[in-house]
Amino acid sequence: MKKEILVVGLALVLGGTVTPAWALFETDRALSEKATVSMIDALKTAEQARPGKPVEVNMGKDDGRVVYKIEIIDGKSTHKVYVDAMTGKVHEIK
Repeated sequence: MKKEILVVGLALVLGGTVTPAWALFETDRALSEKATVSMIDALKTAEQARPGKPVEVNMGKDDGRVVYKIEIIDGKSTHKVYVDAMTGKVHEIK
């Protein structure tokens, strides 16, 4: 709910119009078209790097690279594993 309010507020401040929700996902489509590694393979790589249960996967850019951001819970804490969508290698673990 907070994200929706922020988007609407930002659009009003900038004098723009509110974009329909479906248009927000175009960026994800463009990113996914650049990926050569499947989400399943990225999940496997992330689980090998940081064993646990994956609970969320997002695609985005990090340091100019298209990456999968995979959130993994290991029972004690939550880790974010970034897997490069072009090479399939772990880019970063937070």
